[in-house]
Amino acid sequence: MQPIDFEGRIARVAHRLGAMGLEAYVGTRQASLHWLNGAFMPWRGAVVVSATGQARVIYWAMDASRVEAEGAGLPMTRFTGSGFIAAIAQSLCDMNVANGGIGLDLSHPGAAQLAPGMLSAQEYLDLVAALPDARFVNGVDAIDEPMLTKDGAELERMRAAALAAEAGFQAGLAMIATGVTENEIAGEIERTIRQRGSTWAWAVTGGTEVGAGPRTAFRHGVSQQSTDSTVGADEFLILDIHTLIDLYMADFALPVFFGTPNAMQQRMIDAWEGAIDTLFETFVPGARVADCAIAAHRWFDQAGFGELGLPLFGHGLGTCARTRPFINPSSTDVVTEGMAIALGCHLYVPGEGGLRLEYPAHVTASGLQPLGKMPPRVVRKQR
Repeated sequence: MQPIDFEGRIARVAHRLGAMGLEAYVGTRQASLHWLNGAFMPWRGAVVVSATGQARVIYWAMDASRVEAEGAGLPMTRFTGSGFIAAIAQSLCDMNVANGGIGLDLSHPGAAQLAPGMLSAQEYLDLVAALPDARFVNGVDAIDEPMLTKDGAELERMRAAALAAEAGFQAGLAMIATGVTENEIAGEIERTIRQRGSTWAWAVTGGTEVGAGPRTAFRHGVSQQSTDSTVGADEFLILDIHTLIDLYMADFALPVFFGTPNAMQQRMIDAWEGAIDTLFETFVPGARVADCAIAAHRWFDQAGFGELGLPLFGHGLGTCARTRPFINPSSTDVVTEGMAIALGCHLYVPGEGGLRLEYPAHVTASGLQPLGKMPPRVVRKQR
């Protein structure tokens, strides 16, 4: 795969800090750790970057040797016990930025789920106490802006993750038959994505999700952790797959209809696919992300599913899935060439079933292009 320019990334964050009037950024999110240091970092850690381009890693000592060997070569401070905040404070002092404006990973306004690794309230209070002369602000944009557009090395890894997810989907699809359990299908998916190089089924929802029949139909139900529930006849299934290759994610879900849909289920399929077509038509450079979400949701309104089709149409994608752009009516982002997203589309009708799209794509000059090969359509399987 193409090498990643970690020095260039640090320089981009430093430039962004200057534009924001900040002296430093303390990245504690998974997205920040992976993007800036290039090693899998599941434990507590930080990457500190100054506006002058200094950078260093702070990481839990029990896993630090591996991260030092596999990371981008930044200087590292190891901590044990409760020494995390003290190590951050000392690093900021060593960089001579402890009296200036410092951006922290605190929150994504409007996000439905806290991005992994955000600073805790107690950590924030401890940092304020340790550096009383500093000015702390929510600094997520210090890195979200540089991460928003993807280069060729990033897209190469995301395509590999998308193709691994599609291979997992096909393996799960082949397993679908009356009486097979969700867990059996999920297990085959997981086996396949590991064979294709995925190192972590990253979702907070329990990894690979498989929902069958009634378990796809929870009102506003965006999560289907796999269980021992069995597949029945003439019903929807949701296969939602989360691959990770060289720290880059794919988020891939398509609904399967096993058997023959009734009239209501076909109406659901038509509305869901119409909303997706609208997203592909409208999600072009220069468009307001909020307008794209509003236009897609009109399909649900017009089909009589306005209260059941979600106004949430996806999120950013890269080294984390809890990142901009959040594709909903309250987004303030503008579609930009180079963005990578997991395009989403959700419709759940109690008593009938549910449909979910999670679809890795990136924005080109002419609009959205899939990172994988499968079309964003309901997959039909005959009994």
